[in-house]
Amino acid sequence: MTATPAGLLDRLVPPSPPSPRAERGRDWLAAHGLPTTRDEAWRYTPVDDIVGALEAAAPAPASTSQVSRSVVDALAGDHGGPRLVFVNGVFEPRASDAGGAVDGLWLGNRDGMRARPPSPRAAEDQPADGFQALNWAAGRDVAAVLVEPGAQLDQPVHVVHIAAPGEDTTANHPRTVVLAGPGSRVHLIESYVGLPGPSVTNASTRIVAGAGSTVTHHRVQDEAAAAIHVGRTAIDQGARSTLRATSIMTGGHIARSALAIGFDGTDACADIDGLYLPLGHQHHDNVVTVDHRASHCASTQRFTGIVDDHGRGSFSGHVLVRHGTTGTDAHQSNRNLVLAPTAQADTRPWLEILADDVRCTHGATVGRLDDDALFYLRSRGIPLEQGRAMLVAGFAAEIIDAITPATLRDRVAAAFAAGRGG
Repeated sequence: MTATPAGLLDRLVPPSPPSPRAERGRDWLAAHGLPTTRDEAWRYTPVDDIVGALEAAAPAPASTSQVSRSVVDALAGDHGGPRLVFVNGVFEPRASDAGGAVDGLWLGNRDGMRARPPSPRAAEDQPADGFQALNWAAGRDVAAVLVEPGAQLDQPVHVVHIAAPGEDTTANHPRTVVLAGPGSRVHLIESYVGLPGPSVTNASTRIVAGAGSTVTHHRVQDEAAAAIHVGRTAIDQGARSTLRATSIMTGGHIARSALAIGFDGTDACADIDGLYLPLGHQHHDNVVTVDHRASHCASTQRFTGIVDDHGRGSFSGHVLVRHGTTGTDAHQSNRNLVLAPTAQADTRPWLEILADDVRCTHGATVGRLDDDALFYLRSRGIPLEQGRAMLVAGFAAEIIDAITPATLRDRVAAAFAAGRGG
């Protein structure tokens, strides 16, 4: 960690934080500062560029007049269920659709949460790093998805965070909280998109999956070309809970997605996929930590990177099996396809096993398109560029084909096809 740049707190954080959480964030940031590349979890991230953008940034404008329902549809899609829209980290009711009365579901923002009884599982004691501390300190609102025990939601819940820059670089700090009660089922789509212009999005998401719950979480980052995105998602799973998580990154100039999963009860499982496509001079980082702190839990990670032009993509995956646990089953895989000599892929799978009764594997590959496969396609009359596009699409298909609903799957497939010129 390093000292927070002079003036950053005063410029981006209100002098009188509005809540105890904001005060804790400000105090933590003042004491510990922001991370640097000397911190292992940040070794691949161009932190200096992010901090420089924050130093030049102003708080995002509060006006949301340029965002309508049609703009939200164009940026993030319409997936048929309830939708919460936040612009520059602030709730935008005119573009939202809470879906009326959905049994077992409450959607809202900070004002609505204050009127509800606090949940003992909703809060985190300390921020994980300086960027999360800044999110706590500077955030102006919160997207809340509360699912009652036993509720079985049939439609996906869509939370959309839109960066709408002003004339200069602007910073916004969106926060999302999802509480899935015991025995419930919820399908969450979390979209980070933006209007053209330079922006810094510093996002924090907290998900609590109660005992026996089933949570599907798709996180899509497709912000504007000049955007910088730093995101952290923390998920705590209760006993017998099931998580299906996907991280998609196609947008932004610099984008970092960190996912931390912790098993708090036995017999829980997590299936985690990721797909990233850094092109041009984009930089996409994926950091995943799975903490097997309870026995008889299973986790699977499958992350795929397709890197082209001068792009750089990275995957850092950490599986921690705690001392005293038994029956752990953990698997980790990272595949990278490098399409240009100037592109770069970094991979760092890491198993930290402090127990004996485990079944753990990990693997990583970095390679180029198969010349034999290209030759075969050309011998069947398929042009070179079409053959390349087919092979790249096949490389990404394992991740894309597993995405639901179909509206989101088709949207992700189209974004990758557009990025690859397909």
